[in-house]
Amino acid sequence: MDWKLTKSIFLAAFIVINLVLIYMIYNESNEEVSRLSKQSDVLSKTNIDTSVLEDYESREMQMIVGEPADIKTEDANSADDSTNNQTTVPIDEDVAFTRGGLEEFKNNSVYKGEAYHYDEVMSESDAVVFNQMYEDYPIFSNELARLYFSEEPMTMSQGYIESIKPSDYSVKQTVRNPNVIIEELYMNEDITGNAVIESAKLGYYIILEENNQVMMRPKWQFEITDGDIERILYVDALSQTEDIIERE
Repeated sequence: MDWKLTKSIFLAAFIVINLVLIYMIYNESNEEVSRLSKQSDVLSKTNIDTSVLEDYESREMQMIVGEPADIKTEDANSADDSTNNQTTVPIDEDVAFTRGGLEEFKNNSVYKGEAYHYDEVMSESDAVVFNQMYEDYPIFSNELARLYFSEEPMTMSQGYIESIKPSDYSVKQTVRNPNVIIEELYMNEDITGNAVIESAKLGYYIILEENNQVMMRPKWQFEITDGDIERILYVDALSQTEDIIERE
């Protein structure tokens, strides 16, 4: 066997594959630009309020993976509900059940407390939620990556994902423009022409949990008022083909 020839063939194949990938990414980027240039015409004919999207800046993200931590606390034995990846413990009655009071408590008394940020969308008067952050992005709506404070009874449930890193099976991609996504939601009749986009936040959503590892994809969280209906939609930030997830 001519090893030099074999090596040259493999090198040529590698170069061709990379050129094809670059071409595909280039075309996808051009299609996104084209859709964005057209969306102003489509949305201008509706009453959809997208003013919260005006300050959007382009960025790149990719899938990430991590491992649910085995959380240990001094009060775990007295917990109402404890598993390897989530612990529920009682909270001292002296802790004020307010955002400020719970912020102070988590920062000073909770394992990795400063890694969690307040979730305004999911929090309610009797239940306050803090999502774990990865870099500057929250991990949305999953007990494996949040602090959940309940007022009655006064308890805290915690899940934490450790060893988070980029997935070996993904590369950084340009995040899909939220204005284009809103246009697609309207064109697909997922929202009406009178919808109001109350907020749009970029983060990660757990799509797979297997063999003590979780995989997370970048998602847009849209808070939408459509008529008299309030909705929370999670739309993939990298691909148009992923399913839309709606919070029940």
